[in-house]
Amino acid sequence: MMTLVDIKEQLEKVDQQIIDLLEERMHICAGQNLDADEEIEMLSLWLEEAAEKGLDDVKMEKIAKFVIAMCRRTSE
Repeated sequence: MMTLVDIKEQLEKVDQQIIDLLEERMHICAGQNLDADEEIEMLSLWLEEAAEKGLDDVKMEKIAKFVIAMCRRTSE
């Protein structure tokens, strides 16, 4: 059985991976301008993947929109 310390350590590792991936995504987006259709396509991908994994679609849509907006600000 995992202890609270074990859970905290695992969550910290996952959080660091998320941060690293967001940083990588920001570098990829730098200097790029996506149009509204491309953003909608990205959002659709997020929602399809979320549905396949049984994740909350409302929460995932909020996260996806935030991540997409982060890239939009990077490219401006």
